[in-house]
This record gives sequence, structure tokens and C-alpha cells, in this order.
Amino acid sequence: MTSEDVIHSFFVPAFRTKQDVLPGRYTTTWFTPTKPGKYHLFCAEYCGTSHSGMTGWVYVMEPRDYQNWLSGGATEGSLAENGKKLFEQLACNNCHKEDNSGRGPTLIGLFGKQVQLAGGAAVKADEAYFRESILQPQAKVVSGFEPVMPTFQGLVTEEQVVQLVEYVKSLGPKPGTGPVDSGRKPATKNR
Repeated sequence: MTSEDVIHSFFVPAFRTKQDVLPGRYTTTWFTPTKPGKYHLFCAEYCGTSHSGMTGWVYVMEPRDYQNWLSGGATEGSLAENGKKLFEQLACNNCHKEDNSGRGPTLIGLFGKQVQLAGGAAVKADEAYFRESILQPQAKVVSGFEPVMPTFQGLVTEEQVVQLVEYVKSLGPKPGTGPVDSGRKPATKNR
């Protein structure tokens, strides 16, 4: 374990284990839980204004259940299928419409393409770009769109971010369509 900037203390009361986490230094801790369950963990060292939010859980599983979780078999459907469900639950489809008429760009066929950003720069739409766009959407705003996407930092787990990215990766171009323009709204006709 290491810290970027301040001292933390990894603490799992049920296991009676606590280990300081220090900036610029790696520390480790080891424990052998004996009972399956969900155990609270938190930072036991005051580390700043968000100290009270530094909480989490340790999940202890039977070996068979752990192997099932490790292989990804604990959930129904593929990562992309679960990502699609989550995409709809979070109402992402309200802004990222297939026809590019929403408040955000279409995601159809976008993965792997160059995205034109506000300010003139371009970036490749890869896993890192989509992860950042989910957690820090103001970091790289697509040209032609307003910076209105809310952050999902703290609202989705890392596993859910992976599911969302896999869903976006699965959105290839629709049959019979040309190349995707990854950032511009369709031109409107004046009447």
C-alpha cells in the first residue's frame, strides 16, 4: 500500500489489523480471515477533509465462491451486457443518443477513434479516455458539446466503470453507416 500525499491507516476492526499507509513508501499487511462475510474497513488516521468518506468493505468468501467471483461468473450476462443495463439505469442514454441529437456525443462506433476536443486538441477514445470521462467528465470535453455531464465519481464502483467501458467498446458502427464523426452535432437546416 502507498499514499499519494498524506498518511492513512488501513483498519479492519473485525480482523484487529491496522497498518499505516505512507506517502512515497510501500507498506503491506497480511491477515487470514476465518469466517465468510462482509467486514467494514476505514482509515483510522485523520487524513484531511474527506477522511470520514474513506471507508470500504472486505468481502471474505468460501474458496468456491471466490473462484466464481474471480472468473466473473457471479453475475448474469457479459460485462458489456451488464454495462448496457447500467448505462440505461444511470440514464446515460438520455444524453448519448444513437443519432447524435442528445446533449452528449453518440458513442456508436466511437471506441478506438480520434475525438476532437474543445480547444482543438484530439485524443484517442480508448479505455482510459472513457474511464476518465465517466469519473471526471470536465477533463476532456468533446468539441461541439457543452460541459454538462455530471461526474459519476463515488456513484459507480470500479467494476461498474469496467462494465460501462465494455459496453461502449461493444457499440460498433451500425450496419450500412459510414465512419463516425466523434464530436460534432449534426448540422441543422435553416428554414
